Amino acid sequence: MNTRSLAVAASCLLAVSAQADGLSAPFGALAAQARQSVAAAKLQPRPRLAFHPDTSLPENCANLPVVVIRNGEISKNGVLLGRSASSYQANCDGLVAWKNSYGELYREGQRLSSNVSQFDVAWHGDVIVWRDSYGTLRRNGEDFGRVDRYTFVKYTGDVVWVNGHGELHRNRESFGRAQSYAVASRTGDVAWVNSFGVLYRNGTELGRAQSFQLADRTGDVGWVDSFRNLYKNGVKVGDGVNQFTMREDGKVIWTDSWGNTHYA
Repeated sequence: MNTRSLAVAASCLLAVSAQADGLSAPFGALAAQARQSVAAAKLQPRPRLAFHPDTSLPENCANLPVVVIRNGEISKNGVLLGRSASSYQANCDGLVAWKNSYGELYREGQRLSSNVSQFDVAWHGDVIVWRDSYGTLRRNGEDFGRVDRYTFVKYTGDVVWVNGHGELHRNRESFGRAQSYAVASRTGDVAWVNSFGVLYRNGTELGRAQSFQLADRTGDVGWVDSFRNLYKNGVKVGDGVNQFTMREDGKVIWTDSWGNTHYA
């Protein structure tokens, strides 16, 4: 290769090198952005598997049926109940309540109501509760009228509800005007406070409470007054209380001003 050819080749190499240098900056920036994106993705919390095991079934629930909705047809243990089904509830005695796409509610093959917006069944027995699109609450054949909100107790079949005037009821039993309330899901007991801060357990007055907790399995109420005295239902069990916990089995546990732990 002569001298002129070598000069031309060197010039071409220098041009290519310059072009590569010009391109390397944008590509380097893109690479840096990609590395930052990967690092940020590693820092983001990964979505967890949306698996929620059904731990709410009663301990004795041997006759819970197998219910299948397929192409709108609903069947129980392989037996067709109806068509155009959209949702259902089943209980431990084999009862199935279901609603179709037109808002009609059925007990097995029997039509109960129309324009239904919410419904539920008790774990045992034949109690079905529902509210229609007008806000009317019904429990089997009972009509409670229009309600503001309600809580259905699946273990007992009781329904606790509040009307538009703030009056608290359990089924047909009227308690009074409630500022707040809690319901024990195993017993149907109701702890509630009126606008004066007076605490009740169902229809029984307990006293003026600063705070209260309800035992879910027993319906017992633990509460403290403004003098830091602690009560379990209507019985005083401690004083000088810093904090307390009412366990679901009805055991109340508290610590006093000296950090000592007690229970009753």
